[in-house]
Amino acid sequence: MSTQPEFLPTECDLVMEGGVTSGVVYPSFVARLATRFTLRSIGGASVGAVAAIAAAAAQYRRNAAGTGPGADDGAFDRLAALSAWLMAPSALGKSNLFSLFQPAPGLARHFGVLESALNRISHPRRLLGIAWGLVRSFPLGAFLGFVLALSIYLFSAYLLGHAAERPWWQIVGSAAWHAVWIALGTLLGATVQFGWTGVIGLRRNRCGVCPGLATVKGGPPALTEWLHELVQASAGLPDDRPLTFGDLEGSRPSIQLALMTTGLSELRAQRLPHASNDLVFRASDMQALFPAPIVTWMMKHARQPERSHTVALLRAADPHFGTGQADLYFLPVADQLPVVVAARMSLSFPLLMQAVRLYRLRHDAATGQAALLPVWFTDGGLTSNFPIHFFDALLPTRPTFGVSLQPDLPLESAPGERVFLPHSNIEGISAPYLPVAVGDGEPALGAFFSAILRTIRTWRDQALKRTPGYRERVVQIRHTKQEGGLNLNMPPTAIAAMSDSGTAAADAVIAHFLDPELAHNGWLNHRWVRMRSTAALLQRELLLPAQAFRGTALSPSYKLLWQQAGHELPLGYRLGAEQRTQGLAFWDAITAAALDTATVDLCKGAPEPMPTLAVTPRQT
Repeated sequence: MSTQPEFLPTECDLVMEGGVTSGVVYPSFVARLATRFTLRSIGGASVGAVAAIAAAAAQYRRNAAGTGPGADDGAFDRLAALSAWLMAPSALGKSNLFSLFQPAPGLARHFGVLESALNRISHPRRLLGIAWGLVRSFPLGAFLGFVLALSIYLFSAYLLGHAAERPWWQIVGSAAWHAVWIALGTLLGATVQFGWTGVIGLRRNRCGVCPGLATVKGGPPALTEWLHELVQASAGLPDDRPLTFGDLEGSRPSIQLALMTTGLSELRAQRLPHASNDLVFRASDMQALFPAPIVTWMMKHARQPERSHTVALLRAADPHFGTGQADLYFLPVADQLPVVVAARMSLSFPLLMQAVRLYRLRHDAATGQAALLPVWFTDGGLTSNFPIHFFDALLPTRPTFGVSLQPDLPLESAPGERVFLPHSNIEGISAPYLPVAVGDGEPALGAFFSAILRTIRTWRDQALKRTPGYRERVVQIRHTKQEGGLNLNMPPTAIAAMSDSGTAAADAVIAHFLDPELAHNGWLNHRWVRMRSTAALLQRELLLPAQAFRGTALSPSYKLLWQQAGHELPLGYRLGAEQRTQGLAFWDAITAAALDTATVDLCKGAPEPMPTLAVTPRQT
């Protein structure tokens, strides 16, 4: 093979993990990666979805300019400068990052309690912060709790008799105990008010504190408004012409964008853009979550129903459907869907960000009628926080880099410990370890249940991170527990450190995958690992189907079943004549290949752990 630069990749795909404010690593990572690669397919979940649409917008602008990686075209300048903006103070007196998360008016006090607990190094300090936040934000409940606790104290003191009749040490002990009792009563009263009003407020605000739109008049933009401005400016488009999935697909070279959301009402993960044509939205719902140009675009480009009974059904729910005063509209087709809408559907972190409500026309098997039912979408990270399976190919033609976020960095670690990218085939193979025990060796309840939730949510992603063909292309960016995550008010030093780690991670990827030395080149090794693993996988997984296809124990045999289905056998999913002929040739070829190579075990010496082939439904 030639050692000339042309054997090195010039294009790549990119998938980014969710992690709320941990996403501050992504702008610098993407900007640096774009100096050497053209981004072709970009995906993510939660905050990874936000980074994905920003990266796609910048690549769209570069494609429109006709320039390539590293060009001085300004396409990725906004991303490169974003960390400085995030750490700068806003008009609200906090960092711009913190100001992106603006609570709904009815939940501002509850958000204040969360703020009181942020960036606390120890659990006791975090608990004290929460206690102070509760008393400060809910004084009525605190006062009533104080009065109740004081009344109980006075009543008990009356029953026990006068203080003068007791020894001094009993008086001191009783005073100390009742001081604690009164403090707990005060805190309990504030907690009850917090919980009662919080439940009411969350129900009225789509189960989330922050809508994504500004709630402070004359203040800075909130998350969704800022994201719309960022995407439009990065793409070089005016505010009233939202960037859509169709724009990206029509770019040259085309850009594929894929994001993950969670459909709570339908118990499933869902990949965006959507492939269905039965989703409906209310303009009034969208106006509470998205900037006006986005909502206007969605109304203008709503899909038009073709069947009269569909129109009748929607008019029963909205008498103005199909007129200029309508509230119900079909969701635009995927090509016309603004990318900001999909990103917001992916970034709906439970309780922090409000969920997105759409509607779907569903057929009721019991009545035989269709019904318009609400479907709620929340954070994509709940079902696949790191969708590294996006854009995967058995034999890849370009690398798909994954960026994983790990909140396990010790406080005093050196900058070089923040980034890990496997450089050999034995690195990255170990399963993660999450301690749940305390000093006596027994599990801490908080850590135990936290590990349960994390395992339920991420086990698939964690398994793929260790699989050959995946692990060598995933770069891990580590941060401390005081950085990223729900630490919305990180100090500038923390934001700068995380941004620098994004740059360092991109440098590690570039150095490894563009290494001109064949023996050390990450792309060449990745291609070989995937080819070697795929050969073993296909040989193993195709052997049993080959034996079943060639076997005669079943009546009819699978070969006869293919030939007779739809003719002698009254079965559905009929084949055309050419499909039947070419399909039989296909079955003969793959079964022959599996049986002819069975004498040599390609699994011997193959990369471990071995993957499997599994049939799963598409996530759209």
